Amino acid sequence: MKPMNSRINSHKVIPSRRPISKQTSGNQLLLNKIKNRHRGVKSPRVIARKYRAPINILLILLILGSFSYLSYKYVYLNPRFTVKRVSIVGGGKFVNLEDFRTITEQKVVGQSIFSVDAKELERTLKSNFLGAKSVDASLDYPDALVVKIEERLPVAVITSGEKTANHYLIDTDGYILGEVSDEFMGLPEIIYEGEIRVGDFLEAGIVPVSIEILSEIGKAGLNISSISFRERYSRLQLGSTDVYLSNTKDVGSSVQKLEKLYKNLTLEGKKVIKIDLRYDKVIVLYE
Repeated sequence: MKPMNSRINSHKVIPSRRPISKQTSGNQLLLNKIKNRHRGVKSPRVIARKYRAPINILLILLILGSFSYLSYKYVYLNPRFTVKRVSIVGGGKFVNLEDFRTITEQKVVGQSIFSVDAKELERTLKSNFLGAKSVDASLDYPDALVVKIEERLPVAVITSGEKTANHYLIDTDGYILGEVSDEFMGLPEIIYEGEIRVGDFLEAGIVPVSIEILSEIGKAGLNISSISFRERYSRLQLGSTDVYLSNTKDVGSSVQKLEKLYKNLTLEGKKVIKIDLRYDKVIVLYE
C-alpha cells in the first residue's frame, strides 16, 4: 500500500511593499540647488518682452537726442543760416533810416536766423522810433531780414497861436511828428494851449475831436480863424465871437446849432462876444 501523498498547499509569499524613504546625499542636495538656480534664470526673450516699453522709450530718446545734436551742429551753427543782410522798406520822412538800420543790424547781423525773434525786434524798433506807426519784420531764409516801416501820416498842423510860435505836424494819435514843411502847409491848423514838443503825444482824444470840428465847421461854411483845446472843451474864434463846444457831446449836432444861431444873430445885426454850447442851455453874451 502506497502511502498517500498529502497535498500541501504551498503559497508563494509576496513580500509587502513598504514606501522606501529616499535618502539624499550631500552631493545630490548640491545638484538640486544648482538645478533650481538654472530654473530661475530668465531667457533674453522674456526680459525683452517685460522691458519692451522702457527700452523703446530709451531708443526714441537716443534718436531724438542725436537728431537734435546734429541739427544744432549742422543747421543752427551753419554759417549759411547766419543773418548777413538787412533790407528796410519805407521810412525816411519821420523815421531816421540811418539810425533805424544801425539798431536793426546790431540786433540781428551775425546771429543764426533761427534765433531771431521777429516779434520782439518789432517791439524794440517801434518803441525806439515813435515816428513809425507800425513795424513789420520777416525772415528771408537763409540769411536775410526784411523790415517794413509804415510811417505816421500828418493830419493837421498844430501851434500855440503866438505870432512867433513854431508850427508842427500831428497825426491822428496826437503824436507830434516834427516842424511843418511846405508840403503840408495846406493841412488844417489847430491852436493848442499846452506844451508842444516833437516826439510827445498830446492828450488822448484831442486830435480826433479837432479834426471832426474842423470838418463840421467846413461843411457849415463858418469862417473859423483859430481853434484851441482843453481836456473837456474846445474854443473857436468865429470872427470876433468866442465859441465854446463840449468835447464830450456830439460835434455835428453842436456845430449845427452854432450855424443856425450865428446866422440868425448876424441877420438881426446883433454883435455877440460869446456863444457857449457846452451845457443844456445855450449861453449867449452880447456887446
